[in-house]
Amino acid sequence: MSRVAISSILVLVLVTGSRAQAQSTEVVTTVPNQSLGTQGYPQSSLGYRHYELEEANKGIRATRNALIATSALAGVGMIVGATAFRHCEFIYYNYNNPDDLVCTQRGDALLTAGGTIFGLAAVGMITSGIMLGVRKGKRRRLQRDIRNQQGARLQWNVEAGRLEF
Repeated sequence: MSRVAISSILVLVLVTGSRAQAQSTEVVTTVPNQSLGTQGYPQSSLGYRHYELEEANKGIRATRNALIATSALAGVGMIVGATAFRHCEFIYYNYNNPDDLVCTQRGDALLTAGGTIFGLAAVGMITSGIMLGVRKGKRRRLQRDIRNQQGARLQWNVEAGRLEF
């Protein structure tokens, strides 16, 4: 019973730790009285795009932490489920009847807890992995838009043999 309690406490610590890091307070400042472009962004500066880029980086960091936490929970679920097999034994029948797994009460509880933890963590890993990919795509698009909005970059002109803006 103590192993189940210890693993439950570990799961709670991991989940609350990832949520506490994801929640943070921040102050948002805006630039007053600027003319907005066609997409609602300030025309005279890239301030809002850089703000969006910072927010995208924060979202990526939080999603990456969630992926790491759910991966750790999946490991805990596998360990709890594996310890259940110490309290179980396989009963082999002849070729007409299927094999059976007989467990003690402790083995049944550990197997159920480990399977549940692993199953929920697997769903969390898949979800946070998809969210991480989406957020990284948004960050790439923002970086591309910022580069395009800043204008021409420094380039080497081969015919003239010089750098041009």
